[in-house]
Amino acid sequence: MLRAVYVRTLKDGVTDDQYIDAWMPEGTAREDYPARVSVSRSTVDERQTVTVFEFDGDPDHVLDALAPLVRPDWRDRVAEVIEGTDVETIYVETVTYGSVGAPSASA
Repeated sequence: MLRAVYVRTLKDGVTDDQYIDAWMPEGTAREDYPARVSVSRSTVDERQTVTVFEFDGDPDHVLDALAPLVRPDWRDRVAEVIEGTDVETIYVETVTYGSVGAPSASA
């Protein structure tokens, strides 16, 4: 499993939908999107977002795996709705466990 992680500050007034439309390929519905995506907003600065794409792919050919996930001109389009990017990187999952609904260890 690969994770593409972006920490960005959106321009004032930009919605999640506008941000997603900037990179999502035309003709692709969210229900059919070939990766799991989460967009989260900071509780301190609502313009700061963390976007995580989870997808299968070979770390040595990550650009090939990313190609169907974004528009060809995604960088230019995203630049129109953001003020800046603080983090832009790809991670390889090494360990995963638990779930959101898992009971607390202190219970």
